Amino acid sequence: MRVELRPIKDIRPYENNPRVNDDAVDAVAASIREFGFRQPIVVDVEGVIICGHTRYKAALKLGLDKVPVHVAKDLTPEQIKAYRIADNKTAELSDWNYDLLPIELGELKGMNYDLGLLGFDQDELAKLLDPGIKDGLCDPDEVPAPPDEATTRPGDLWVLGDHRLLCGDAGKPEDVDRLLEGAPVHLVNTDPPYNVKVEPRSNNAIAAGLSSFEVTHHQKMDVVRHPEKAKPTDRKLRAKDRPLANDFVSDEAFDQMLHAWFGNIARVLLPGRGFYIWGGYVNCANYPPVLKAVKLYFSQAIIWVKEYPV
Repeated sequence: MRVELRPIKDIRPYENNPRVNDDAVDAVAASIREFGFRQPIVVDVEGVIICGHTRYKAALKLGLDKVPVHVAKDLTPEQIKAYRIADNKTAELSDWNYDLLPIELGELKGMNYDLGLLGFDQDELAKLLDPGIKDGLCDPDEVPAPPDEATTRPGDLWVLGDHRLLCGDAGKPEDVDRLLEGAPVHLVNTDPPYNVKVEPRSNNAIAAGLSSFEVTHHQKMDVVRHPEKAKPTDRKLRAKDRPLANDFVSDEAFDQMLHAWFGNIARVLLPGRGFYIWGGYVNCANYPPVLKAVKLYFSQAIIWVKEYPV
């Protein structure tokens, strides 16, 4: 392939070039300035550009008098028209290996090389050099069955995209602060699952004597409905087979828990912002005094007409 240096005034862009390239000119100019003009501009015998419109504009921006040119003398007019499109389209078909690219960029950064010369913007470089959370290995819409024993332990902090989930105690300021990490709170929606007196009704729990529904139940469930299932079991008890901790506590003990929870809400919620508290009817009387004590305004109660129990 023959390449020659031609005065830039002797070549001209194709008037109907369908490729929009203005946003790339600065990056290409920076590349030519750093690495030299390594790819010639391809023109026809009339000096009209076939491939290299962006390099041509970059050369003008750099004030170059001459540019390397290859004259495609052996192409037909139909091939020239097709080549203009194919050259741009085929470049779009390749992609990056995002396992290897950050390594290469990291090595260049370690050499104190100016990564701004590579054509990536600052946001792209930041994500590539610190990719953060990677895609999982399974379908995010597939929810696996929970294990019999929880894998999460107190203190575990799960970062789920833009969300954070902490296995902790909402009554402990240090846990709440660790979860928020300084983020402002505009809305609180909480559903304390305590002191609502919900007992396990699984066959496992009944057989293990962990449910008070061993003899009768007003909905004709469990033992009354299926007496054959109330038999000793050697199966390991699951979370749903065990009574919920703090589900049967005194009013005094429950008020202490509320003070801790609601006190944290009052501490982190931005002034004037709202909060919603879901709770069972048996605890309705406990909420207003504690909210008042921590200086949260109790606006009104919204009743959910629930046809079925918990």
